[in-house]
Amino acid sequence: MTESDSGSHGTEPTAADLLSQALDLAGPWYVERIEFVPVSTGLAVHLNFERGGSFACAACGKEGCKAYDTARKSWRHLDFLGRPCHLYAHSPRVNCPDCGVRRAAVPWARPGKRYTRAFETHVVNLVKEMPVRAVSRVVGEHDTRLWRLVNDYEPTI
Repeated sequence: MTESDSGSHGTEPTAADLLSQALDLAGPWYVERIEFVPVSTGLAVHLNFERGGSFACAACGKEGCKAYDTARKSWRHLDFLGRPCHLYAHSPRVNCPDCGVRRAAVPWARPGKRYTRAFETHVVNLVKEMPVRAVSRVVGEHDTRLWRLVNDYEPTI
């Protein structure tokens, strides 16, 4: 199943519209297409940005930086109907006037991380209630990766 980002047809929102809202996406970001592969990937949400869009530098937070180039990245997101969900995007680097060429901040994840903020929050909340090894079985991620995530949040746990 593939869903285009062509916008609402009639008065009903498309799956792309709903996912854009759920992810709190704002310009220049949009949901380009959605694929559901039940056996392997689960839900794959492909994000893109409008040509000429500007971004914040992930290093200093300076807004209005133009894209320099991109690299294909993926982030693990919350499961969808019991299946893994991954976000895929061409993550831009920007030419920041203060920092030079750096990766742009993306609204769904912390800089340099492979999980979305929502997934990280979910894992941290689970770890408050059960061992990391048990959480790894629940979310389908290796426990050493989860330990790295938990160590980032340790003061709040």
